Amino acid sequence: MEVGKTYNVVFATGHYEIEYENGVTCIKVTPQSYRVERADGTTRLVKHDLIMNLEEIAGPT
Repeated sequence: MEVGKTYNVVFATGHYEIEYENGVTCIKVTPQSYRVERADGTTRLVKHDLIMNLEEIAGPT
């Protein structure tokens, strides 16, 4: 992920749990995780090694 770009992310949150975050923007990169911001302004931490699928989408033009 790169700061400022928008993504659809699929990641594991537990042993048998998978979550989807669509249309989130990366706002911070740390050595072990990414901080992403949703459209409603809330943020979420996603660990690097738990990402199962990452798809960059076109941002607003």
